Amino acid sequence: MQTCDPLTARQWFKLRTAANWAMVIVGFAWLVFVLQSFIHPVIADLIAISIAFCVFFFVLHKRAIGIDCPHCRQYIETNTPWICGFKQCRNEQVDDFPFIYRCQHCGAEPKAYQCHHCEKLIFFTKDQQTINYAKCVNLPDNSKLVKKDRHAEDIVKEAKDLQLTDLKVKKAKLSVELKGYDEILKPKKTKTQREILQEDFSNFEDRTMSGAEIVRRKKADNAEKYKDNPDELKRQNLLVDQWAQNNFDKL
Repeated sequence: MQTCDPLTARQWFKLRTAANWAMVIVGFAWLVFVLQSFIHPVIADLIAISIAFCVFFFVLHKRAIGIDCPHCRQYIETNTPWICGFKQCRNEQVDDFPFIYRCQHCGAEPKAYQCHHCEKLIFFTKDQQTINYAKCVNLPDNSKLVKKDRHAEDIVKEAKDLQLTDLKVKKAKLSVELKGYDEILKPKKTKTQREILQEDFSNFEDRTMSGAEIVRRKKADNAEKYKDNPDELKRQNLLVDQWAQNNFDKL
C-alpha cells in the first residue's frame, strides 16, 4: 500500500501502471535468471510468466494508493466506493476509478474528497474548490441539523397569522366597497304591489304551516312518550296548545 500526499495522489495513480510494469519486468528477469539455474529454461520461462501475470493483475493492479487526512490524520484508502459530486454517479469500480482519479460514468475529476472520518474536505488541487466534491457512498449528508428555536418558530407563525388576518380584513373591506358600488351601479328593482303581497302571503303561509307541523309532531311525540300516563299526556298537550296560541296570534 502506497501512501502519498493528497496533492500528488492523482499523479501517483496515473503513474501506477507504468510503475507496476517496471516492477514486474525487473522481477520477471530476476526470477527467470534464478529458475533457469535449476530447471529447463522453457519451464523456467513459463513459471516466471505465470507468476508475473498473477502479480501484475491480482496484486499490483489492485494495490490502492492511501492518503492521510490533513485534518484528523486518519488513513484513507482511495479505493473506497464513492459518489461523484458532479452528477451524483455511484463509483464501485474503484480499482480502476478511485476518487483521486475520475468518475467511471461521467469522467469528471473530483478536486476534493469529503473525509469519511471527520467529514472535512481533502483537496487534490491548489485551487481548493469546495463544490462538486466526492464523498463515500454511505456517508450521510453533512448538513448539520440546526436545533429548532421554539420561540423563533412561534414568532414566525404569529407573523404569518397576522399577515393572513390582514389579507382577510383587506379582502372583507374590498368586498364591502364592491357591494356598495354594485348597489350604486346596479340598483335593486322596485317591487310592485302584487309582488309585495305575494311575498307577504308566502311568508305567512310558511310560518303557519311550519307552526302547525311543529304542533302535530310534538303531540305525536307526547302520545308515544306518555301513553301510559293520560294525565301527564293531557298536561303536555295543553302546553303545546298554549304555545301555539301564543305564537300563532303573532303570525
